[in-house]
Amino acid sequence: MSDEEMARSARPADSAARDHLANERTLLAWARASIAVMALGFVVARFGLLIRELGALPPRALPTGASTAFGVALTVAGALLMGTATVRYGRIGRMIERGEFRWSPGLGLALGSLLVVVALLLAAYLLISA
Repeated sequence: MSDEEMARSARPADSAARDHLANERTLLAWARASIAVMALGFVVARFGLLIRELGALPPRALPTGASTAFGVALTVAGALLMGTATVRYGRIGRMIERGEFRWSPGLGLALGSLLVVVALLLAAYLLISA
């Protein structure tokens, strides 16, 4: 077998390796995103406690558990995001092995939508609690 033939036969394996490594980097990016969403949930849950403790004025009629509810919802959303990303990672790995990868924007659209909803809810919460 000539050097050229050996190089040609090695290319698909190299390509698959690059694809699997890219899939792992993508999973790590989703992990960072889900950790950020969960951390934001923790901060929001503790934000209400901090405001109540440091506030010079008595708190308004805002329910005391509102920030906790937002925080728990964000933490659960981060966990669901990581679970979904892990399932997607496995599915894409199998598709790479079979050589039939298809683009699927669902997880990206879900994360974008989640962040828009979170931003709007946090903005509303900040306006109400100010």
